[in-house]
Amino acid sequence: MNNNVVELPDLLPTKPEERVIGTTAYTLMILSMAITTSIFFLGWLSKILGLSLVETIVAATIGNCVVAFIMYLNGWVGAKYGIPFPVQLRYTFGYKGSLVPLIVRVIVSIFWYGVDGFIAAWAITEMAMLIAGVPVDVILTEGLKYTPITFILYLLFVWFVGYRRIQGIKWLDVIAGPLLLVFFVWFVWYLGGLEGLPGSWEQVYSNEGVGWLSGNFFLMVAVQTAWWGTIALNVSDICRYTKSEKSLIPGHILGLVIPQIIGTYLGYAATVLTGGVHSPIDIIAKFSPTPLLGIFGLIFATLATGSTNVTGDVPAATNGIIRIARLSWTKALTIATFLAWLVIGPYAIFCWEKSMDVANYLLLFNWYYSMWLGPIAGVMVVDFWILRRKRIILEELYNPSGIYRYSNGVNWVALGAFIAGVLGEYIISAAQGNLKWYYSIPVPGVELAWYYGFVISAIVMLVAGYLARDYVLPEQRYSVSA
Repeated sequence: MNNNVVELPDLLPTKPEERVIGTTAYTLMILSMAITTSIFFLGWLSKILGLSLVETIVAATIGNCVVAFIMYLNGWVGAKYGIPFPVQLRYTFGYKGSLVPLIVRVIVSIFWYGVDGFIAAWAITEMAMLIAGVPVDVILTEGLKYTPITFILYLLFVWFVGYRRIQGIKWLDVIAGPLLLVFFVWFVWYLGGLEGLPGSWEQVYSNEGVGWLSGNFFLMVAVQTAWWGTIALNVSDICRYTKSEKSLIPGHILGLVIPQIIGTYLGYAATVLTGGVHSPIDIIAKFSPTPLLGIFGLIFATLATGSTNVTGDVPAATNGIIRIARLSWTKALTIATFLAWLVIGPYAIFCWEKSMDVANYLLLFNWYYSMWLGPIAGVMVVDFWILRRKRIILEELYNPSGIYRYSNGVNWVALGAFIAGVLGEYIISAAQGNLKWYYSIPVPGVELAWYYGFVISAIVMLVAGYLARDYVLPEQRYSVSA
């Protein structure tokens, strides 16, 4: 590494003594990231879209297997070289060009930090009201009025855990996700034997669905893909602390794919059994056999959502802000936490009666932001695994004037491939007459936007990369002049 270049300490490669996470701990980290309260909304959303249980499980399997594969490809770099996501982007997009995909990822991280945080605060509020002996009907109708207060307390808690960095994250992850999963498995089993509910097991396993080629089925595949398509980009922020890249395959299969499918099933079953009118948090508060069990369930929901924040959202947002603003970890974490509050906090204060609608609406946001993440993933995968053939010069990633400077710090081939993927999504959507508007912003209305963007950007990057090999692969020149 060049001695005359001053790099922020938080972006330097991890040292051997910092690689403290083995396969079991890594799997538990990914598990706790995946098992969050919001995961059960996937089953609820699938039922709202009219999918049968079989269609729901197939959509979850497709979406999460794709994500796990991309997580392995991108995470291998972090596990091998110990570099975080902002640095990983440099060899593909250039030292300065990396800011473009980095800003996209930071924005998405902050949104999820806020949305997941609001859901956790919602659980904290209902838990506190149960402890205080407030009637359940009052909790369901008035609880959101107090959530802005618990939202701030929750964000302070996540800030403290994030302040301890990966060590704090590791210990929280070991307990949070598994407890929530065990509780919800038991809870759905309990609901299935409860008399007087609007739904039944026969309705859960009904074969009536929307059809395998319907738009709603493809939409569910897209939502499942986009849910963790975020972490598929910056997974190096986590796995750079693993002892070996061998942890990735079992970690992603056992920690993400299987739990995500199970969580979707549980959310679907709970939704059907309770009539489809309550959120997963309200279901726990309303239908638990005793207030004490409801309290425990909401505690698990809070901890699991917190672990998702500190595992998936905090590292991406904080490391991105560190790179963009050149701040310390603590200052960047503080800014990310404040922005997460800004996403939904003010609205929840003045429009608390509509906060549930906002939470649901923001959950659909994952479909729309996926249009940006698919192209980034396509460029990253093709560049490293096919064009670069897993060869990078580590020390040059920290040299602003080095071989990854490209054209004034920007690799225009990679950036052009990314733009081509986004434009391709718009063209396909416009040709189908499916352009939609989201907060006055036009977005592609095609269900599989992530996949279209990934494929288009990957193909453009592959072709353009081969045609401009000398430009795209500066390592070849480095080997001659070094």
